[in-house]
Amino acid sequence: MILTALHRVYQRPRYVIVTLVVALVTISMLLLLPNQALLVSIITSPTIDWGTKLAFFFSLHGVLLTNFTWFAATYTVLLAILLGVNVSLLWFYIVRSRRLARVDSRLTLTGIGGFVSGILGIGCAACGTVILAGAFKLLGIAWLLTYLPWQGAEFGVLGVLLLGLTTYTLCKRINDPVTCPV
Repeated sequence: MILTALHRVYQRPRYVIVTLVVALVTISMLLLLPNQALLVSIITSPTIDWGTKLAFFFSLHGVLLTNFTWFAATYTVLLAILLGVNVSLLWFYIVRSRRLARVDSRLTLTGIGGFVSGILGIGCAACGTVILAGAFKLLGIAWLLTYLPWQGAEFGVLGVLLLGLTTYTLCKRINDPVTCPV
């Protein structure tokens, strides 16, 4: 069922391109977020030439192999890929459903919820969960993350699971749209 829906969607090249672009932008944002201050200072520096700035930008993507545990790297990459797949499937579903005048908003909310919870759990071995730890530090309750079994990585796993559920549901809806028999 899933393969049938994926084949139906990805036989159109625009959906392949959307998936790749969304996945690459997502993984870039997730990897560059912990280093945003350094990246901004390098890019805005007038003494560094643009070739070096560009090389530095791409070299920061190597933190996936150096700073992340294999577990965190795996769910980070899965999150980016599943988000790209979800955006393409949802776009296909909405375009097709417009002809049928029926869109299920719960699918959109589940996909957004999966991405948000996944973003909360993104982090490297050195700084932990970037966004969630920052929010907890702001509230003065960062110590709560130490009591979780995976120190906050649960949110990344939850994001992958929610995006997987959304992918399954979207594939199901693409194969068997909710319509009344004539």
